[in-house]
Amino acid sequence: MVAAVFQGDGRLSIIERPVPFITPADVLIEVEACGVCGTDIHVLEVPPAHPAFPGVIMGHEFVGIVRAVGPDAIGVEIGQRVAVAANLSCGSCSSCKRGNPNHCEHFTTMGIFRDGGLARFVAAPASACHVVSKDIPREIAALTEPLSCVVNGVEQAHLLPGEAVAVIGAGPVGLLFLSLFRAAGAGLVVVVEPTELRRDAAKRMGADVCLDPSQGDPARAVRDVTSGAGADVVVDAVGDQLSQALSAVRVGGRVLLFGMNSRAWPSIHQYDITRNELTVVGAYVGSNVFPKAARILASGLVDLSPMISHRVSLEDLPSALDAIRQGKAVKVVVDLMAGS
Repeated sequence: MVAAVFQGDGRLSIIERPVPFITPADVLIEVEACGVCGTDIHVLEVPPAHPAFPGVIMGHEFVGIVRAVGPDAIGVEIGQRVAVAANLSCGSCSSCKRGNPNHCEHFTTMGIFRDGGLARFVAAPASACHVVSKDIPREIAALTEPLSCVVNGVEQAHLLPGEAVAVIGAGPVGLLFLSLFRAAGAGLVVVVEPTELRRDAAKRMGADVCLDPSQGDPARAVRDVTSGAGADVVVDAVGDQLSQALSAVRVGGRVLLFGMNSRAWPSIHQYDITRNELTVVGAYVGSNVFPKAARILASGLVDLSPMISHRVSLEDLPSALDAIRQGKAVKVVVDLMAGS
């Protein structure tokens, strides 16, 4: 089969790899579609901004049809469509036993440290597979994994109907936050994004106000459109916008940190957090959120199609990666069934 393989030092090759064997607890999935994540771009940077094993097949946002099951694979049947929770925990460490498998001490990730979904077939643990409706277009179903992570964040934001939300960053994650907050009853959704292409996607997905930070102080603009109060909830979907988030949130409001940038060391005025009684929380991956994400997609309450700017074949993936790097793409989904 043809696969997208990380070769180290920022190199990705589209090469032949054998169809994988499955262990007794695995299933073999014929991949329908696989999204490209910001993490994939970080892996391919030089020097890398995220670790990965050279030789691994990339791709952790994928959906497909189960074609074979191992004798110990439980809860999954041949012919089912599944999305895969690509972050695999051990179940035995102290974090797992405390009920925090997303902080597993032996965490591994498909598409990063174990072969992932940018190939026609992938072997995955049955325990990581979640049934997804076949009525959902495959390019949308492939978004189950990133949507599940955002579901975890939205749950921590504790949004009430009618509240005002500001989302800093309208990349794929920011747009997913926008969609879920809109569906959950936000009264006003403000998006801060420097790229026109992404601002346009945010408008199509229901943003009330889209701000270009190059045109002035975005925190002041958020306060202006919230009658001077600030947003009830501010999400940093970028990873280095804590200072802006603290300036844009109302007294007693909530700041949700979701984007990740290991190189960011923001300078903040801690006094403001204490004096304004702000709640600042981080959200990482999430536990037990995949079924919720699958139900949300099946409900039809969110339309994620405007965020998919590129639907490409595996062979066209390298040019699509260049488009992402150049700011000319919002969300790229690789269609592994193209032409079949």
